[in-house]
Amino acid sequence: MLDHIRIVLVETSHSGNIGSSARAMKTMGLSQLYLVSPKSVDEQSIALAAGADDIVKNANIVGTFDEAIADCSLVIGTSARLRHLQSTLIEPRECAEKAISHQGKVAIVFGRERVGLHNDELLKCHYHLTIPANPDYSSLNLAMAVQLVSYELRMAGLITNSSMISASSEEQYATSQEMEYFFKHTEQLYQSLGFIQNQGVMPKLRRLYNRLHVERNELNILRGMISCVEKRLNLTQKDS
Repeated sequence: MLDHIRIVLVETSHSGNIGSSARAMKTMGLSQLYLVSPKSVDEQSIALAAGADDIVKNANIVGTFDEAIADCSLVIGTSARLRHLQSTLIEPRECAEKAISHQGKVAIVFGRERVGLHNDELLKCHYHLTIPANPDYSSLNLAMAVQLVSYELRMAGLITNSSMISASSEEQYATSQEMEYFFKHTEQLYQSLGFIQNQGVMPKLRRLYNRLHVERNELNILRGMISCVEKRLNLTQKDS
């Protein structure tokens, strides 16, 4: 019931954190681990996995954030920075409920130990996960955070009827990669029309469309509209 959910660790600097996170995942029934440009995966990773070395050895190692989430239609990024993210903030329990019930592949992304996720990466997330820890001492290491979220995922999965998650419905939502094509196409058109004249427009459009959580057939309509405008522009230019 958790196979459609992946844990993504971005540029992990301490190899032991990879093993500890894998152990946290396995205790709660998660098995899909993606590593984005880890500094190293070594004997310490295996040692701290403490029996979950199969998850470490089978981890998908990719070079970029985009590769790790390309086929996912729901991306949830962890962040301790609350500014500008208020409308998309969720806590672990709500995160688990959304992930379990989602009809498609889900990525729950944990950032770098020291600086977390970069702003451009946060913009590509549909929701932003924050852990409401003690404000006087909110020091959670990476494996602790993965354990907490993994626990909530398991509890939500036990409550939810797993039959609701079917392979046939996986195609309902547009994937991250498909949305990226749409954003690039949109940006090119709006720039040619003179609508986009500064760098602040596209991030706002990204937040708007990610908040709507576009279905694939809706995305096809949007792309068709853009193509129609482009064709009319080309005809107008030829006539002139």
